Amino acid sequence: MSAFTLGLGGIGAMFVLLLLRQPVWLTLALVGIAGNIVLNGLPVATMLTGTSTFDTAGSYALSVIPLFVLMGEVASGSRMSAELFAAARIFTTGIRGGLSIASIAASGAFGAICGSSVATAASMTRIAMPEMQKAGYEDGYSAGSIAAGGSLGILIPPSIILVIYGSIAEASVARLFAASLIPGIVLMVLYMGVSVVLAGRAGPPPGAERITMGQRLLALLRPWQFMLLFVISIGGIYAGIFSPNEAASVGAFGAIVIGFLRRTLTVKTFMRALKASVVISSALFMIIIAATMFANFVVQTRLPDTLLSLAQEANLAPAVVMGLIVAIFIVMGCFLEGIGMVLIMVPVCLPIVTGFGFDPIWFGVLVAVLVELGLITPPVGMNLFIIKTQSATLSMGTVFRGILPFLVAPVVLIILLFAVPQLALWLPDTLY
Repeated sequence: MSAFTLGLGGIGAMFVLLLLRQPVWLTLALVGIAGNIVLNGLPVATMLTGTSTFDTAGSYALSVIPLFVLMGEVASGSRMSAELFAAARIFTTGIRGGLSIASIAASGAFGAICGSSVATAASMTRIAMPEMQKAGYEDGYSAGSIAAGGSLGILIPPSIILVIYGSIAEASVARLFAASLIPGIVLMVLYMGVSVVLAGRAGPPPGAERITMGQRLLALLRPWQFMLLFVISIGGIYAGIFSPNEAASVGAFGAIVIGFLRRTLTVKTFMRALKASVVISSALFMIIIAATMFANFVVQTRLPDTLLSLAQEANLAPAVVMGLIVAIFIVMGCFLEGIGMVLIMVPVCLPIVTGFGFDPIWFGVLVAVLVELGLITPPVGMNLFIIKTQSATLSMGTVFRGILPFLVAPVVLIILLFAVPQLALWLPDTLY
């Protein structure tokens, strides 16, 4: 059996195990270890397994993950998401569909300090869903806007997905964060546009309350702690003051200090945030360690290089190749969790993408958008299930129907990224 055939067999075995509902980390570890045993023998495979585990667990580049997770958990425990929604609600008062727009705006802002789509969706469901139900919004419309807004945490920096992608691609996390900022804002505006269009039939008429422009602008200053954290941490990265790791440390420490000073964070909620950060980070590192073993196996089979050669020999246009990759990501996103999808697909696809002349930073942003799309795509979109579990009155059918119109927005952004690559590349090229 050739190495290429073994690589294809490993990919097939991986999908079989995933279809059998095995955990992603276990699937990747089993395929990676078994493949290395076949290729190199048991002693070498044992050495590679130990080395991969130690190197990944001790990676300085990946230390940013638990710090950003802690920052997000503390921010969530400090009720920053509620304050962001309250400010956005005042700003959008009198606009048809204003609460939906407010939930999307607050989700995007909270994602900028949280980095977790699941946490954002869960927080906004508890805060915004009751308000929209009181105002008479259709449940599907409300759930769709919250699910869409919650997914922005994947793209707007800091993004854990981009940190993991940067580790795999050996790309600058700072450049990835800069590259994702403008597409993230564009996507948030596109979601708002969808919300406005839908509000014509789903939202209540504007209320009688009149809010002046001065009051709207003043509302934006109320969540000052969010702006302070964003400027210090993410702004520090863009300005070249901090590395991503240093910014994550400063951001986490700042969130803790602000929470205690404002008395929105107690010792109990702080300990709960620490515990949640440890659990989430441990789960992420288990998946990353297993994916490293799988990637070692795939690289040794020369599967990516062989696929690139076959595509070039077939004279496939770069656009056709990228279209196939995007289609595979979209299909996998319907059934597979986002981080697992990145860890499975990027080691295989990245050499092909760069071989056809595409920028790896641009591809990282595209991957983040595709993961974001997977989070809100039925039947296994994680955000959809989070919203369902947080609101007992909703049915899955209602949530699925509500999210469908919002899927247009990330598709439009994907088209824009292909048509105007500088949408992602202008800011990192300007700053670095």
